[in-house]
Amino acid sequence: MKATIKDVAKAANVSTATVSRVLASKKGTYRESTAKVVRQAADQLGYRRNISAAQLAANETSTIAIIINDTKTNFWQVVLDGIQEAIEKLKRDSIIFYAGNNDSAKLTAAINAALARPIAGILLVAAKANAQQLKVLDQSGLPYRFVSIYDGNDNSAKYTSSNNFDIARRATQYLVKRGHRRIGLVGIDQTSTTAQQRLLGYRQVMDGAGVVVEPGWVQYGDYSFENGQQLFRQVHQQQLTAVVAASDMTAAGIIKAAHQAGLSLPEELSIISIDGTFICDITAPQLTSVSQNFHLMGYQSVANLLADDDSAFIPVEIVERQSVQSL
Repeated sequence: MKATIKDVAKAANVSTATVSRVLASKKGTYRESTAKVVRQAADQLGYRRNISAAQLAANETSTIAIIINDTKTNFWQVVLDGIQEAIEKLKRDSIIFYAGNNDSAKLTAAINAALARPIAGILLVAAKANAQQLKVLDQSGLPYRFVSIYDGNDNSAKYTSSNNFDIARRATQYLVKRGHRRIGLVGIDQTSTTAQQRLLGYRQVMDGAGVVVEPGWVQYGDYSFENGQQLFRQVHQQQLTAVVAASDMTAAGIIKAAHQAGLSLPEELSIISIDGTFICDITAPQLTSVSQNFHLMGYQSVANLLADDDSAFIPVEIVERQSVQSL
């Protein structure tokens, strides 16, 4: 993990403000003896001051670029609302770039378009960057941050997100505690790190409950309503008593298909969804969910970007409604 200004401050036994003044060479605001210790700590830790981040904090450049992956779920609008609220409160400006839906070429074009403008930093919402795209972002010298998606194996790319492993673990555990054993994980994107993280959380709980996950209990998809409808057939064929749906939209699709097939919910199939958006309140039955605070996620991502903070997880909670029945 890259050294941060906090690491330098701790090593030099001074405040982060002092480190900032020393590395910005603001003469007359520190003692030379202190500056020597700070510079030595920075050199030993390999810390390099990010000029763009410093300009951002000083309000010398005010525009923040927001790159949005147009995912098939509906949560990103709430994230964007949180981002915009924080930007307005801090009297910043923003510019938005759309990157398609998991379209690598469009994401590259969006990154290049953002970097061609006088911006202070980049927030990437629900976007999955490849190695070349990360290299371009790193070489730009600008602070950037992923929002809602993260790669746990890449410590250099900072993020503000919910903990996907914990989300799936808590959802599966909720169903296990209510007597369910034939539990599916439905609608996750097979190619994404989010899916891998959630699959690990699901399997940990199932293993802990002594349940062997049978082939077909994990169904991959794209988080969409239509995909939920399509996957219901496999859910029904597997004789599952409960499912963890990868998104509220996927869960809503499963509910519609289940009603069309004549199933009684939650008596014949319990569902807990991941996200906790307004969709949970307009389905019948209303969806029990692992709810993410998307507004806070967006709002906090701006603060994290400004302060060049370490990666951060936003807390989640289970909201009980009507879609889960105990066995």
